[in-house]
Amino acid sequence: MRMADNPGITVAPSQQSTVSIQTLNDPEFLHILQLFKDIIASCYGPRGRIKVIQNSSGGNVTMSSLSSVLLDSLSISNPILELVKSGVQSHLSRFNDGGLFVALLVSTLVEKCVQLEVPRTVCIGVNTNMLRLALDYLESDKCDCKVKINFSDSKEMMNLVTGIIGSKPACCLLPREKDIISSLVLQAFLTSLSSGSKDSDQAIIGIIQYIKIEGRPVTDSHLMSGVLFEVPHLPTYKCCVSELRRCNAGPNQGLVKVAVYNISLSGDSDEFVEVQYQSVSDMSSSDMVVHKITNVVEDLVKQGIGMLACQKVIHPSIKKYCRQHNVLVLDRLSLTHIKAVQQVTGARLLSTLHTSISETDFGYLSNVSHKVIFGKSFLHMESLTSNVITMVICNRTEQSVQELKRVCENADVILRHSLVNPVALFGSGITESSLVNHLRKQMSALVSPVSQELHCKESQFIAVANAFIECLQTIATLASPMTQNTDDMELEEDCQLRLECNKLTDTPLDCYTMKINALKVSIEISNVVLQINNFIHDKN
Repeated sequence: MRMADNPGITVAPSQQSTVSIQTLNDPEFLHILQLFKDIIASCYGPRGRIKVIQNSSGGNVTMSSLSSVLLDSLSISNPILELVKSGVQSHLSRFNDGGLFVALLVSTLVEKCVQLEVPRTVCIGVNTNMLRLALDYLESDKCDCKVKINFSDSKEMMNLVTGIIGSKPACCLLPREKDIISSLVLQAFLTSLSSGSKDSDQAIIGIIQYIKIEGRPVTDSHLMSGVLFEVPHLPTYKCCVSELRRCNAGPNQGLVKVAVYNISLSGDSDEFVEVQYQSVSDMSSSDMVVHKITNVVEDLVKQGIGMLACQKVIHPSIKKYCRQHNVLVLDRLSLTHIKAVQQVTGARLLSTLHTSISETDFGYLSNVSHKVIFGKSFLHMESLTSNVITMVICNRTEQSVQELKRVCENADVILRHSLVNPVALFGSGITESSLVNHLRKQMSALVSPVSQELHCKESQFIAVANAFIECLQTIATLASPMTQNTDDMELEEDCQLRLECNKLTDTPLDCYTMKINALKVSIEISNVVLQINNFIHDKN
């Protein structure tokens, strides 16, 4: 079809929209929900398996059992599952852990509530009341699955870390390797803590940087103080960097003075976009910008800097000038590395070329050296006063080292949350089993008042409450190290016996704050989904 006035333009014929209207009861949606639940459940607990994900067009292959990786890799077109995915990712953005728990509880609870012949409003009300009963128990002093974390007890801390490190099969860790990594993560976290200033009792948490080394055994993993920055252009046979300028006098004598920029120093700075230039020679506008940057750097050299670090690009002529004056130049540091360099040096991020730079804007390093680690060149930046530490993570394959790095980051986030609220819950399904036992005992007291509040039959309340409990029981069974064929009652009795006999010294621990938030988010997402009557999907 051609337009009369524009014969060279071809217009495609319009296509009629295909709009499908579905409800939560539709077999197609229930099938998709069941498939999503099965994927999540097969990754959960000690029997969880690795997922290999690749789109239908080929391309990159992703191997992982981490919920964050799975959800990012899965292409979800169903709007309800997209809503669930967004809710899980919201939880993960804060805690980096517990995503599988949230996704599994939501999908299981929604599926059970949809299949019940009970009004959705009743399901929502009962879920809310059961959540309140569960939280009251977990927050009370009578909760027997809660333990106070003693940061002076290395075994308790190790149980918390091991519960995270050992739960991800894609890391491909042997028992001894799991202990080594858990120990390094805990050591890195404790080293990154600082007592802060003399006038403050508050602890300052430093940055932990992660360097991945592929093709080496896990036992080669180690910690280094300061920051490592890979410099492929530096030959591995060169044993040291050029002699750097150091402070000659004052309290910082012998230290390397550092200036850190987070703007481009290549001549394309956004600061000069609105500037009008009046050229009096053959110099171009870009040359004038570089000339301005050169003047700034000359002033920095006069103030005695020994290193210039930049998040973005530095112009070659600026690099040449710095080298001539024994100033080390680092550019293209990225957002991650610039934060680490800023903290290890104590410098302020400089974001403009138009203001004067005072002494308080500079940072200092005690040493800058060239390190060759397993055939790769790194610059090692150290400071006597900083609490920045680098963890060199080794593993045998690209996928396993990437997975291990993510898991170590997750463990560090959980440790930081536990520092704020030093409480943990027993893992391996013990908390869920204890919760199931408590809800079954206390449910009878809610039947009459909640049924009257929701204007429903007592049988309807009991049906939804039992569905809620069964969902937690399912998660407890998946998380338990006992055989999968174990009866639910037998599993519950075993967990209760272990709680009563205090045989939990080697049981993995879950972060209390994370678990409470995961439980809240799960019920909130489930109730939002249950409020949906119809969802409309336009295929064109």
